[in-house]
Amino acid sequence: MKEIRALVFDFGGTLDGNGIHWLERAYQFIRERCPEVTREAFDEADRATITEFALGDSSHEWSYQDGSMLPVGAVASEYAARCSLRETTEAIADGIYTRLGLSEQMKAEYVEWFCSGAANSLAENRRWLETLQGAYQLGVISNNFGNTRGWCDEYGLSPLLGSIIDSTVLGIAKPDARIFEAALSELGVAPNHAVYVGDSYSADMIGGKNAGMWTAWLVGDQDKPCPDPSMVDVQLSHLHDLTNFLGVP
Repeated sequence: MKEIRALVFDFGGTLDGNGIHWLERAYQFIRERCPEVTREAFDEADRATITEFALGDSSHEWSYQDGSMLPVGAVASEYAARCSLRETTEAIADGIYTRLGLSEQMKAEYVEWFCSGAANSLAENRRWLETLQGAYQLGVISNNFGNTRGWCDEYGLSPLLGSIIDSTVLGIAKPDARIFEAALSELGVAPNHAVYVGDSYSADMIGGKNAGMWTAWLVGDQDKPCPDPSMVDVQLSHLHDLTNFLGVP
């Protein structure tokens, strides 16, 4: 019998997009307009850009974990940590589009498309979270550049949240169970009384389940393989479908 007292959410791809991570949204936008750009070329441009943006240096080789914005073990610069969502989007798009030789016009269209879509999703989800606030403790865990709290402030989410955990600030990234334990400690809730909701199987589902939480996988309209169904308690086509799992009218 579920006795859920807390709902903890991923940010990118979950609260700002219905199951589609930043990386996939960026690639799909380019692919639809420039089918000659290969996934390999895009990924190479993205890795170099993220490293340069976050660390001010793209010359090093780093390993990445799925769902991570930053290389494993890296510490984001103060500049990256204070950027707004739009500033972050613009900086990353500038690096990717320059490296791929794509036009300034296309880059500007992408930034506007991405930021307006994210803003709409965050506004819609903020209204939904307001309906849950009294019944549940709410939190966010994000593998990010250190600016998750700033983004939550920016989009009016912070007053609803009892915990905002950023991997760069904490120094631990998903799927490490300790990042989930940090949020649960701030909320004062046991793992078996909390649900973690995210769009990444390897970062969110494995991490949340290994921390002892219930797990809700936001797949949206994507075809995402599930290597081990035991790691996922419920799959969601839309974030708000979580209320069905919770039994909320």
